Amino acid sequence: MKKPQLLRDHITRACPDLATNPEKLTVFIERGQIVHTGTPALSFEYRYTLNIVITDWSGSTDVLIVPVVAWLKRFQPDIFDNPARRERAFRFESEIIDHQTADIGIEIDLTETVAVKGETVGGVNRLTTRHIGEPLLAMPGESETITDLAAEWRIESMDD
Repeated sequence: MKKPQLLRDHITRACPDLATNPEKLTVFIERGQIVHTGTPALSFEYRYTLNIVITDWSGSTDVLIVPVVAWLKRFQPDIFDNPARRERAFRFESEIIDHQTADIGIEIDLTETVAVKGETVGGVNRLTTRHIGEPLLAMPGESETITDLAAEWRIESMDD
């Protein structure tokens, strides 16, 4: 699976405190499934809940959520495009530690399609896998701008 590491890297670039203190950011997977259509092909889809836990966060929650929304618009756009998924696929909780810090948990239902191809190379049969990317729904170049916006700009909450 590639999306967990991609999202972790994206959040770390967008939030300098997490780059400086990587122990505050934990990413793990729950409720994973493998879905196969029953066809002769070996291609399949991963379906899982990605859990992101940020401990001792003292900034605005907006600073965490904006990069995640930007990343999802590029790498899992159906979360926002599908009304049923929009209501359930992106969740959070927060435990208020004191007047300045909180532990924040984010849950996101993700999918990854894996194409499996069989080929014979030099008389050796082998299988190769390739993760199929999400379709770009924006104009060429625009999607990267949306995603990079949250990773390369400093995000500040006007409420702070």
